[in-house]
Amino acid sequence: MQIFPSFNYGYSTYDPDKEIPNLEGKVILVTGANSGIGYKTAEMLVSKGAKVGTISEWPVTIEAQEAEARDETRGKAAVQSIQDSISSLSSAGSVIWLPLDLSTPQATKAGADAFLRHENRLDVLIHNAGMQVKGYSTVSEGGLTFNKIMSTNHLGSFVLTQELMPVLKRTAEEPNSDVRIVVVASKMHIRVPEKPDFRNLEGWNARKGDGVVDSGARYAVTKLANVLFARELQTRLDAENIPITCISLSPGLVSTEGPRNAIKSGIFSYLVKIFLAVLALTPLQGSFTTLFAATSPKIKTEPTKYKGSYLQPFNRLTEASAFAKDKQLADDLWACSEEVAEICLKGYQPPA
Repeated sequence: MQIFPSFNYGYSTYDPDKEIPNLEGKVILVTGANSGIGYKTAEMLVSKGAKVGTISEWPVTIEAQEAEARDETRGKAAVQSIQDSISSLSSAGSVIWLPLDLSTPQATKAGADAFLRHENRLDVLIHNAGMQVKGYSTVSEGGLTFNKIMSTNHLGSFVLTQELMPVLKRTAEEPNSDVRIVVVASKMHIRVPEKPDFRNLEGWNARKGDGVVDSGARYAVTKLANVLFARELQTRLDAENIPITCISLSPGLVSTEGPRNAIKSGIFSYLVKIFLAVLALTPLQGSFTTLFAATSPKIKTEPTKYKGSYLQPFNRLTEASAFAKDKQLADDLWACSEEVAEICLKGYQPPA
């Protein structure tokens, strides 16, 4: 693959075709793989022999029943496209699609249960799914109401990881295992304007404005939560001597549906599309840091260097923000996430 320059990140010499090892026998789960970074991540992993489950979040702007049907159509189309792209590769693995709605703990648990009905091992869990949305919206479950973008971008990943932790731990106990949890965050986590309050839902729901500034700040807070979660999860796994590596990362500025559709009409929409075309990475280029975090042999040979780390393009170890390294914030976020998930899941009924 040709070396290419990026205005924001310099030159990349990373070639996934050459640097990703043979993944035969590995089971990898990628959320949000209908399109963009997630799709390219899944496609490359399957091409290297992995069995990949692609779980995709439902759209959040249309009615639930319509959203479910549309997402299933897109998800299955993505799987078929990946299958077509690897059909000539004798070493290719396989790919299946599973539904997932990350907006509430019960819906997330249903997605985890669907995966566990198919697989009894999990080598890599990639939290790629997320949403960018203008305007304030909420979801309710278990008598609780919470900020929808925080629930989708953070709480969904938290619950999915907790539900899949038993199979992750079992896989990690096997000889020569290399189990990883990769959380796709964003450089936006450094732009959180003030220290958030993660102790309770009042803190999660504190910023309620509908404007661009408030919407951007809410998104940045969820990306901070991603980095805090990955670091705290690593701390807790290390305390139990469980050999699982957790990494959070920024994929860079990538021309995907989220940024392209952030402003839907008018002159600013046109300018955003020009800006992305000139300065943003392609979805394949945007997948490089995720692919490195999920598969690089360097990470297994240098675990202390990478455990709990934060990466930026292209595969560079980078210091996370001061808030992202705040242990009290991490503890508050974990405790509240755990409490909210427990309350919401009390009434869980597995899908028929």
